[in-house]
Amino acid sequence: MKKIIICFLMFTISASTFSQQTNVAPQLSKQDYRKKNKALETQTNKTKIVGGISGPELLHVGITYRIANSSQLGLNVGAGPSLGTIWTSISLEHRLYLGKNNSRTDLKSWFFRQGTTFFPSAKPPQQFTLNLSVGKDLPFKNPKNGITIDAGVFYLPQSESSSIILIKSLCLWPALRFQLYFTL
Repeated sequence: MKKIIICFLMFTISASTFSQQTNVAPQLSKQDYRKKNKALETQTNKTKIVGGISGPELLHVGITYRIANSSQLGLNVGAGPSLGTIWTSISLEHRLYLGKNNSRTDLKSWFFRQGTTFFPSAKPPQQFTLNLSVGKDLPFKNPKNGITIDAGVFYLPQSESSSIILIKSLCLWPALRFQLYFTL
């Protein structure tokens, strides 16, 4: 019984010594504490669920992942009506964020977006588009959520005959997107 009590006391003493050593933390000022929490929050909230309406992505939902303060990848699936059928789309995008960090989110908000959209229902020369646009993330009162608005052009091969094409000789169409984002 003495051996058990001695072992228990040694364990208790060593555990309390370890606890005291690991609980020593430097005192942070309120500003440093906020910066540290904001940095941790930014690191943990890189994935967002998105949904919106646009050309060429149609009515779409997707997911984005912020690789760094200046880079984000996204994947969307969309659908829209077209002459009695449902027109579907799958889009991949990359955003290059530019400018200063937003004071509320501590992330850059202006971006240049490049991507491609695949239309499974289209005939081969018009199955893929190349999308280029410029836009901004506008956070709501809760800065984890917000709206994205961007505008630019997309290239759709062999589409010169359309009436809404922007530049017929280059097959460039207007691209406009409104998208809501929600942080996971």
